[in-house]
Amino acid sequence: MMRGFTVTALVATVPALAACGGVPAAVLGGLGAAGSLYSAIDKITQATNPYVAKACAEYETGKAAADATLAAGVVASPVAGKVTSIESFGDSACATPPSDDPLSTAIWLGQLAGQLTTLTAPPV
Repeated sequence: MMRGFTVTALVATVPALAACGGVPAAVLGGLGAAGSLYSAIDKITQATNPYVAKACAEYETGKAAADATLAAGVVASPVAGKVTSIESFGDSACATPPSDDPLSTAIWLGQLAGQLTTLTAPPV
């Protein structure tokens, strides 16, 4: 609701500022450029986020342990399909992390590592 009001107010003031010549256009163009710069910086920050990097490292550790357990034949064969499916999601997320929320991605990768550990735990 507030955004719609802001856009409406901005559109309403542009004709009033027309007497100022090219100044309103320059200011609005500058705001657009600043927004683009902010978006680019935001994407770079998210791509190099330490939370996602650490979560991917922990996921890789869990994945290696799960693969070793599967190779040893300690768990039932239907588990292998589940592990492969989970690993496909984790591998994809680590290769190209989603850009919208790095903290949620890191938490999700931790959950995937936990699922791998749980599925491949030797029977007690």
